[in-house]
Amino acid sequence: MHQMRCSTISSSNFNISFGAGDNSGGSETGFSQQQPVKRRKRHHDIGSKVRSVQPVPRDKDGNYEMPVQVGILTVLNLGKIVWDQDSYHNERYIWPVGYTVQREYYSMKDPDQQVIYTCWITDGGDAPLFHVEAEDMVGSPIAAPTATGAWTTVLRAVNQIRQREHSNSASGPDYFGFSHPTIAKMIQDLPGADRCRSYIMQHFVEMKDRHVRGVIKKGRGGRPSTDMLSRGQRALMASSSTLPHVEAKLVGEKTASSQTEFAGTAKRISVATLTNNDE
Repeated sequence: MHQMRCSTISSSNFNISFGAGDNSGGSETGFSQQQPVKRRKRHHDIGSKVRSVQPVPRDKDGNYEMPVQVGILTVLNLGKIVWDQDSYHNERYIWPVGYTVQREYYSMKDPDQQVIYTCWITDGGDAPLFHVEAEDMVGSPIAAPTATGAWTTVLRAVNQIRQREHSNSASGPDYFGFSHPTIAKMIQDLPGADRCRSYIMQHFVEMKDRHVRGVIKKGRGGRPSTDMLSRGQRALMASSSTLPHVEAKLVGEKTASSQTEFAGTAKRISVATLTNNDE
């Protein structure tokens, strides 16, 4: 018996094989088709997209005024860009040392409560470290080499105490705020952003006035509410043993007296804003 010779036709998107008795593709005719491979978005897609942002007040020197409410996050400090180390940024995000935000989320201890979580970044040497601390678990901050790793730990504990069968996966850029267009722009405006070798500069446009009014009306923009600032201030005060290490890493060779500047400044800003709101 002679064995029939098989032929193969191929293209960039599919391979077709045929021959007697060849059902390798699972079809009766012996035909098989390979699905097109999904290609990763090209680099220019990041830089070409225009993202809408809310306006954020600046001081006389052009720096953003802190604290500011952006979505559900209260931004306390934008930090300092470490542009000369590739591990402190990627194509889409920059992770500044000293960056600090607060947000409300379910407690890891009490299933019926929501608490303030303080999130910040420290200098981990070769790569940044991402920290998350709950106001009802002071002295027990979570630290991870990625923002996603830190918040996944939180979600796992929250789901366990609330006896929820939900996924423990978390988007670190969402929970830390890096994916929010307004925060992304604020970070990109920091000195050194244009020197980050892998980062692709993005394009932003401010919202129209009517959209801004809607954001502020919902409490998702502008000056943080008195309640959030008051609770956030208490969380910072309770975390005073932890937060100074953020500034100590940031200042490098500065004197010891200035190493607590970051935590103290955040507290003073909160108090000043509360005073202004009460007037």
